[in-house]
Amino acid sequence: MEPKKKLFLVIALLWTVVITYLSLATVDGLSSRIPIPYKDKIVHFAFYFGFVFWWNKGLSLQQPKSLVVLLVVALLYGILMEGLQFWLTTDRSADILDIIANSIGAMASYYWIKRKIK
Repeated sequence: MEPKKKLFLVIALLWTVVITYLSLATVDGLSSRIPIPYKDKIVHFAFYFGFVFWWNKGLSLQQPKSLVVLLVVALLYGILMEGLQFWLTTDRSADILDIIANSIGAMASYYWIKRKIK
């Protein structure tokens, strides 16, 4: 495996770990210090845009079907993280608007990548 591809896989894995940690951990007061409307949804969008982007770079997906599989994985992962917030945490809650922001971010990345590989 070429070093650049290996680096992208490491970034994708770390990105996924960060999403998982920030989705399930208690992060006291971080969001209240930054006065931006809908910042939570913007972060969700960015996380899942990055999820699809970095995994695509690491896996070097060039086939449309493979990219669709990555998109489905990202969508399911976003739903799973919200479900785990509901079931496993006491101070976090699942939010359908977070799932929508996750999905829009993943789909935006998917369409951006798809346009680039044509």
